[in-house]
Amino acid sequence: MIEIVRVETPEQRAQMTAIRVTVFVDEQGVDAEVEMDELDTDPSTAHVLALAADGTALGTARLLAPEHADGPAHIGRVAVLSTARGLGIGALLMTDLEELAVERHGVVVDGVRSVSVELSAQEQALGFYARLGYVARPERYLSEGIWHHDAVKVVTAPQ
Repeated sequence: MIEIVRVETPEQRAQMTAIRVTVFVDEQGVDAEVEMDELDTDPSTAHVLALAADGTALGTARLLAPEHADGPAHIGRVAVLSTARGLGIGALLMTDLEELAVERHGVVVDGVRSVSVELSAQEQALGFYARLGYVARPERYLSEGIWHHDAVKVVTAPQ
């Protein structure tokens, strides 16, 4: 059983950081100075951890508030340890943050609360995000030496 929890304690923050360093810095060669940024400590940023039944942290992701009142929320830094990939943990992290995005940033129109969620998808993960309903823009760009596409999804919840 996997539990998704909000990062609230220094221990959880250390677990989150360790996962991101392992996945992005060690595996993918992202500069450690770039990986952890000022948005990590912004009070409007929400971080989540995927925990195994024994408390082992297996994955993490973050939700950034929209830059503008009518802009999209942004999910990023989605990382799952290599030993836990293929178990559905990434989808659990995404679902939790999508629900939080609707709760925090959604707008009600005709009785339906919705929010646009955007992310920067690595090309190797485009299939994963497409299965979750994200539509990738055709333009690709390099970020930290990795090809990415922006992708977007409108997330809704009945009011």
